[in-house]
Amino acid sequence: MLYSIAACDARMEGPAVDEQALLFDIRAGTDAKPKIASSITTLSHHDDPATSREAARKLSQSGRLTGQRRAVLEALRQCDSATHAELGEAMGVHWLTPARRLPELERMGCVRRGEPRLCRVKSSRCTVWFAAEAGQ
Repeated sequence: MLYSIAACDARMEGPAVDEQALLFDIRAGTDAKPKIASSITTLSHHDDPATSREAARKLSQSGRLTGQRRAVLEALRQCDSATHAELGEAMGVHWLTPARRLPELERMGCVRRGEPRLCRVKSSRCTVWFAAEAGQ
């Protein structure tokens, strides 16, 4: 049995948080490497330019992030299994959209990775993704 869209929606909708402010635990004056906060979805990396962090914040605050996650999850359910590029083709969007959302959905428990196979869009080996079954 697949997780319901509502169950995954609840994970996607989480509390309003300044995700970028909580992404990394950087201690001033130490040589500690940045530690990614476990409950926050990484939308940009600590060494990305400020414009990437701004874009991530806008995507999240506008509601487009949740909309993209829902669209990717629904497309994956329609395809049964697919690579990120195959999903992008099926959705009519650039392959980067599902490529960025799939790991986030995986951390939420809504999708799972399969074994790599030859992608029919890119003609290279890519990870195959599946909608997660309830209880996985």
